[in-house]
Parts: sequence; C-alpha cells; structure tokens
Amino acid sequence: MEKYFSAILKMEQTVMFPSLLRGVSFEEQEDGFGGQSDGDKDLYEYYVQLKSIRFLVEGSLAPLGDRLASFTPPRRDPGAKDNADLQSLFSYHVAALRQVLQRLTQAANDVTSKYNGILRQINQSEIPLRW
Repeated sequence: MEKYFSAILKMEQTVMFPSLLRGVSFEEQEDGFGGQSDGDKDLYEYYVQLKSIRFLVEGSLAPLGDRLASFTPPRRDPGAKDNADLQSLFSYHVAALRQVLQRLTQAANDVTSKYNGILRQINQSEIPLRW
C-alpha cells in the first residue's frame, strides 16, 4: 500500500498542469489500465480517477469513530463456515486487494511517465505556451 500512496504522491507532485493531459490517450500502452482498453478516456480522466480513488482509500483507512460504535457484527448461524474457510476467504480478498493496488500504482506511474514525456516534447519543440 505504501508503493501505491508513493506513486500517487509522485504523480500529484509531478503533474503541475493537469490540463496538459486532456486529449492525450494511452496509445503507447498495450492495454491501458488493468487490461481494460477504454478508448474514450484520456490521461486527464485517469489522473482525476486515480486521485479520487486515493481519497476514497484514505477515507476508508481513517478511524471509524462513531461508525464503529454503531456497528453490530452479523450473527453466526450454526452452519457458518469454520475458521479455516474464513482464513482462506480473507487471504483471497487480501490477494485481490494487492492486485488492484498494484494496477493502480502502475497506472499512476504511467500517467506520471506520460506527463514527463509531454513536457519533454514541449521543451524540445520550444513552442511558447500562453496561459
């Protein structure tokens, strides 16, 4: 999870002008993010999506406070799965979460890399930008 937060922080620190990402697609990437080719999205939309996911993850990790006090655990039925089944289910979900975080980390690194490429092109062409 640290790699994910580090990649998002680096992306946010690097991308000073997110508007440069508008209209830029991931044509150099084989399959976009996580195997889903989404031809309608540009890098700006991915940038915004990655930032919003970060806020969602950070909000989920925040202390529960009052929500914890009102939480009542589900009742166990006599036919509930034993601890071994619960442990394997937990391991399955942790592995899936790890895969998702790896894909999001790679996506943030890709956006950062592509943004740096855009800046190199601008610097090489010496086109004056007007704000």
